[in-house]
Amino acid sequence: MKTLTNWFQNKFTPALAKFGNMKYLVALRDGMIITVPFTVFGSIFMIIANLPINGWANFIKPIQPMLQAPVTMTFGILALIVAVGMSYQTSKANHIDPLSGTAIGTVAFLLAMLNSKGTIDLADLGSSGMFTAIVIAILSSEIMRFFIKRHIVIKMPDAVPPAVASSFASLLPGSAALLVVWIIRVVFNIQINSVIQTIFSPLVVGLNSFWGVEFILFLTLLMWTVGIHGNNVIGAVASPVYLQFLTANINAVSNGHAATHITADGFLNFGMNIGGTGAILGLVICMLFAKSQRYKQLGRLGFLPAIFQISEPIMFGFPVVLNPALMIPFITVPMVLQGISYFLIKYGVIGMVIAQVPWTTPTMINGYLITGGDWRAPVWQLIQLIVSVACYWPFFKLSDRKAYAEEQQSAADTEAVDGVKNPA
Repeated sequence: MKTLTNWFQNKFTPALAKFGNMKYLVALRDGMIITVPFTVFGSIFMIIANLPINGWANFIKPIQPMLQAPVTMTFGILALIVAVGMSYQTSKANHIDPLSGTAIGTVAFLLAMLNSKGTIDLADLGSSGMFTAIVIAILSSEIMRFFIKRHIVIKMPDAVPPAVASSFASLLPGSAALLVVWIIRVVFNIQINSVIQTIFSPLVVGLNSFWGVEFILFLTLLMWTVGIHGNNVIGAVASPVYLQFLTANINAVSNGHAATHITADGFLNFGMNIGGTGAILGLVICMLFAKSQRYKQLGRLGFLPAIFQISEPIMFGFPVVLNPALMIPFITVPMVLQGISYFLIKYGVIGMVIAQVPWTTPTMINGYLITGGDWRAPVWQLIQLIVSVACYWPFFKLSDRKAYAEEQQSAADTEAVDGVKNPA
């Protein structure tokens, strides 16, 4: 076991850390965050418009278009929002003036989305164009970096205000980036968005399947066990796909149709994220009943963060990271619960995800909201929590007994020392 741990620490973990810190993987993770306030805002109106109350649809019918407007103007332009976020983050990563880089990357994306008539279909600015937004942002940034690195820029005298100097400095690199996209899309008449969607279609199809989700979960949880933030690394790749599924579900429900994507963004709240990554709230509840003071106190400290889906205090305080004793339940429990959830949603036992809430929303509340008010969702999450406690319990007790024995031995040693120093 020690040999395996050393291998993880010295070989496997550094390799994963290097992968997780790749420039454009970090830019992708941070660039996608910009969508959160927009999607949450749109989801609020989506939930209001679809409350599961008898007669509610007829009651709000006169104001339905008003409720739909924020949904359309948030989820309907997600690709444009991603283009802005990604262009900004890639500009920072390549040490390009963020304002110029963001503007050029966004315009390059719009140029890439032109149709055969030289106009833009608003439908293409939704989730279907997110991968194009990501690719074009990276391409534009790399072209600009190429020019700037080789000093192929217009330099202004020092007396010129910095804002003006930055604008002229980005003229040649920015023009080159836009020119390349124009040549590909207009001169060669290549449908950039269609090509990119075709390239990423295997990923999209895979993440909409049971085994695709389980594979993503396994990688995410495995990374956590060796100290890598799996949500940031794997989530950065999967997030655009899950968000695309959520948008499709929202559009379907808004038009009076049934949602069709099981693994829409928010699906992981049914298993994986019960109190934080790894269904960690189950472990925290076990700790509240610990015999050792160490774990009992840590459980009290970690309980409130876990309620709000924050697992780091337990991940690194227990610790779960690099702890072979907890590796089995930490990986297995979420995968099993998530797998069962997949089929419960598939066969209509609980509703599909049709809204987004802040990731810190407590378990059961988030399940109710993201399914548009399906009462069965929080009931299932409560069952999952009970199951996670039962599964973590035998593994936790091994650590608890050891810690309790160490505390008892330490207390006995202290008492013996005090007896020597202060004989009766």
